[in-house]
Amino acid sequence: MSYLTQLKKIIVVFVLATPFVMPESVLSDELQETEGVTSELPDLSEKPVDSKTTLDLSLPYNSFDQEKGWMKQLWGRPFRDKLYLGMWTLHLESGDDQESNNQLIGATYKGYYGGTFINTHRDRVWSGGWQRTLFQQKYGEIEVEAGYRAGMMYGYKRYLKLGNSRWFPLFQALLDVEYKNFGVQFSWAGVVLTAGFYYRF
Repeated sequence: MSYLTQLKKIIVVFVLATPFVMPESVLSDELQETEGVTSELPDLSEKPVDSKTTLDLSLPYNSFDQEKGWMKQLWGRPFRDKLYLGMWTLHLESGDDQESNNQLIGATYKGYYGGTFINTHRDRVWSGGWQRTLFQQKYGEIEVEAGYRAGMMYGYKRYLKLGNSRWFPLFQALLDVEYKNFGVQFSWAGVVLTAGFYYRF
């Protein structure tokens, strides 16, 4: 099975799982009317969330200023669509036989992420999950986007495993810096720092 087919399956799984992980009631301020009784929640029409026609991902954003409630502040908004090519790793703890060129191929689409890379012990690893923006700003021609990626990885043969399986949770803090749609993504996860290139489409 090709890498692209595997990647597509991982993204589809996380798209289908989203309603069970983050209910729509958390993502939006809904107006609830039942039997003529209106709740105290604000009108959804005043602040639509994640709508293709109303959510402009090019605008500056700070989830802690623009969202209400700590769950919505931490959930933020979807990362913009990007294609990732290449990843290099720096381990804060030294070890033997660590591969620093991880040959990442991946993508983010509408806030979902999927990718595959070679880990430091030369295992093929697949990863997928959600990618959310907490902060976005433009400084002249330079754009900065910060947030996180959360999901699962599969493929580690040692160290990062849940029991006897090859699955392990994924959480990365992200910082993207770009110029005219081309950029570098920096990430931090535990004792690992990474950097890689991307194109925003």
